[in-house]
Amino acid sequence: MSQRYIFFDVLRGLAVLWMIQVHVTNVFLEPALRAGSLFNLLNLSNGFVAPAFIFCAGGGLWIALQRKGAAYLQFDSSLWQYAKRLGVVLAWGYALHFPVFVYGNITGLTSDQWYTGLQIDVLHTIVYSSLTALAAFFVVRSVKVFTYAMLAMALVVSCLSVFFLTQPPTSPFPLLPWSAYLFAGAGAMGLFMGAEDKGRLAKIFVVGGLLTPLIIFWVKGLQIPSPWTDVWWQASPGSQLFRISGIAVVFGALFLAENTLSASSTGRLLQVMGQESLFLYVSHLLIVYSWGPLISESLFGFRYLDPVGVVVIWIGVTIPLVAFSMWWRSYKHSRKGASR
Repeated sequence: MSQRYIFFDVLRGLAVLWMIQVHVTNVFLEPALRAGSLFNLLNLSNGFVAPAFIFCAGGGLWIALQRKGAAYLQFDSSLWQYAKRLGVVLAWGYALHFPVFVYGNITGLTSDQWYTGLQIDVLHTIVYSSLTALAAFFVVRSVKVFTYAMLAMALVVSCLSVFFLTQPPTSPFPLLPWSAYLFAGAGAMGLFMGAEDKGRLAKIFVVGGLLTPLIIFWVKGLQIPSPWTDVWWQASPGSQLFRISGIAVVFGALFLAENTLSASSTGRLLQVMGQESLFLYVSHLLIVYSWGPLISESLFGFRYLDPVGVVVIWIGVTIPLVAFSMWWRSYKHSRKGASR
């Protein structure tokens, strides 16, 4: 059985848990409450969710190449199994944007509404970035070289994406610059797993991740003219490094706490959430965006809620989905055991 990296599964679990909060808040929070310092702080934290999810996909790709990269280079069945998994993720990405699910009725849709089905979202970015990274691996043919290639690609995408921006943006999570998070995740995982003293590097991730934003915003405050001045939060090396720094802090802290996580029920629960992150991602979007407002208005007579109500909905959505994902994972393991 291949080794599981508990801290990394927990990182994915935290990302998807906070992602459910983001979408529940977007749908149900009273519009008049979407202002003020507390909401701005929440909104700032929410900005780390999609980058963390994509970053983790990059880390997962590096782990897959470490384990099966040699087999991939031989074009054996494991490569096609990986390609099939990417195909499933991409199919869900397009299905979630298909106009019938978004607008309910296929008749009378405008061309703009049909266009939503082709927009790049998080799942699309993960798949297309993974394919690009995989192509790079077939060029360099070495996991070690691949690690540095990913870091270089992350830097190039972060610096040059500004020249490919469209106004208004055609997609909420365009491939440029969002693919940089996947490349950075693959590179960071490669550096971390290749380190002789992972504990020391984890501490560097934590301290460096806390200090780097101070430098970033000091430089930003100098107001030096650059191609990124007017789109700093959308597509600049600084904004992406800021988010990656936050991810690095959690990444390192979770590694340092891995023994505690493995021995705690909360850690094991978050680990399962990370392992079943695709199911949780897809299912909560269907519930929150497609059925949530309809159910809340028709059955309970409300459309928007205060923060306490939002937390209740967040918990009410999360618990059944996590319970089902735990059952599903146990069922899959029992089937594998029975087939041996």
